[in-house]
Amino acid sequence: MESADVAAATGWAVHHLETTDSTNDVAAALLRQGASARTVVVADRQTAGRGRQGRGFASPAGGLYASLLVEAEVADLPAVVVALAGLAAAESIEEAAAVEGVQLKWPNDLWVDGRKVGGILLETADTEGPVVVGIGINLGAVPEDLPEDVRAATGAVEADRQALLVSLLRAVDAWQGRRGDPGWPDALEAAWRGRLALLGASVSFSFAGRTLQGVLEDASLRGGLLVRDAISGPVWRQAEHVQDLRPAARTIP
Repeated sequence: MESADVAAATGWAVHHLETTDSTNDVAAALLRQGASARTVVVADRQTAGRGRQGRGFASPAGGLYASLLVEAEVADLPAVVVALAGLAAAESIEEAAAVEGVQLKWPNDLWVDGRKVGGILLETADTEGPVVVGIGINLGAVPEDLPEDVRAATGAVEADRQALLVSLLRAVDAWQGRRGDPGWPDALEAAWRGRLALLGASVSFSFAGRTLQGVLEDASLRGGLLVRDAISGPVWRQAEHVQDLRPAARTIP
């Protein structure tokens, strides 16, 4: 990774590390030290990469592991920022890996051909200012030593890591640059919804401690998920109470 070339191509401040425990932790430390938005930390390998709810994120050498400092308004947290990062990541994968139809599996997974190829982790630091957005993408091969069921649902894309990072940073800038446009929130939500995986599909999920099943009919950045089941009909489920959304084991009419 030639950090100077990435910086020259994007205008971002780039911090490249061969190995670190977590790029999100490094980015948060830089933020506390006064780093500004449009700063990115990228590592060849993470020893303690993590996903949502403290889950591990396998980060062997070869993947893209980057944490971005992104300017955000309080009202944008978390859904709008995650959607913006997801759209930018999906567009960059399509450009750098020459694949089509990258999807966003609610709330923070990147899908290609029904398999997870990456994820997004938003973390707010203990200071005012930008937020930390971690993005991990599997390149070349699926990480080894994953549980068998996780490995079966995991994929990878073929792309040059540096080119993918440049494309990602430019895509984030492009979406951030549209904030002042008329209808900005609606345009972002429409683009996000247009990439959502599992719309119209039978899904299962955890809600308030219960495992439920239904058909995912719609989703909203503010409103959560609209799920229809045979008993309650269509019901909006608040996003903060929904976990582990996945395809259902059986089709629900």
